[in-house]
Amino acid sequence: MHDGSKSASDAEESAVYNFNQLERRAKELIKAGRSADAIKIYLFMADGDQSLDAGYLGERLGACYEAIGDLHAAKYWYGRAVEENPEVRLASASALQRLACVDIRDLVDASL
Repeated sequence: MHDGSKSASDAEESAVYNFNQLERRAKELIKAGRSADAIKIYLFMADGDQSLDAGYLGERLGACYEAIGDLHAAKYWYGRAVEENPEVRLASASALQRLACVDIRDLVDASL
């Protein structure tokens, strides 16, 4: 059972990388059109970080999910970024407004 704490192997793996290395690699992947792979790096970076590095990682995840067309996930992560740092994450707040029409109505109404 996973209790939210990192295992010894997770701690060793995260000690191998530093934030700047991971961020550089994620940006390279995005430039290469590999946003889905950048998402994996950002999720690794966010693991165990409740604040998502003051919302920064939520904003990056939102942008990546938007780039691959998963607008529901993008909206979620932009929202998390705004929750963590509303005064700074203005791009995320703007993205939330842009994605305001993204909902699950079409999924739910079909089953009613």
